[in-house]
Amino acid sequence: MEDPFAVKELRIRQPAKMMPGRAHYDIFDSSRKLLAVVSETSPRSMLQTMADLVPKTRSLAVRSASGEPMLTMVKSDNDWLAVVTDPDGQLVGQIQIGGTRRHYTLLDAAGEVTGQVVGDLAVRQFTIAGPDGERYARLVKTWAGLGKELLTSSDHYTITFIGPVPPQVRPVIVMVPIVLDMTRHGPY
Repeated sequence: MEDPFAVKELRIRQPAKMMPGRAHYDIFDSSRKLLAVVSETSPRSMLQTMADLVPKTRSLAVRSASGEPMLTMVKSDNDWLAVVTDPDGQLVGQIQIGGTRRHYTLLDAAGEVTGQVVGDLAVRQFTIAGPDGERYARLVKTWAGLGKELLTSSDHYTITFIGPVPPQVRPVIVMVPIVLDMTRHGPY
């Protein structure tokens, strides 16, 4: 099966909703072709949303544009960790969330470090590098538009792959902006 994320640039968009009931992200390529949809599997009620009651463990399903399961990500606030698995439940990798939420460590299925994600002080631009410092990609929180920026918590991100990335690391890198958004910029 061909990897839909094997492109030079990915754009992650969070649709604008005033009171979202669950996290939702759309992943596009640079020509705006929908590649995947990421949705939280357990919605919250309006009361839970208004009271800001967000579960400590959240599960998100990643599906292709045609609806085929691709990945599952479970983010746990208790251990500051996001676990990415394939459709068969096999571990693909993990994302460890640093204390400042500007640093993330990418781990493979064996628990070995496969990359580091380091953000600037504004938490808008990130460098994604391999374990030996080789640059994999650049992640940027982009302008979502005046309405979205002022009235919603919806954000947009762009991942630009700079150098060669091992195929087993790429899906974990694609999940980084979603973990970042859920950790840093709001519960949705």
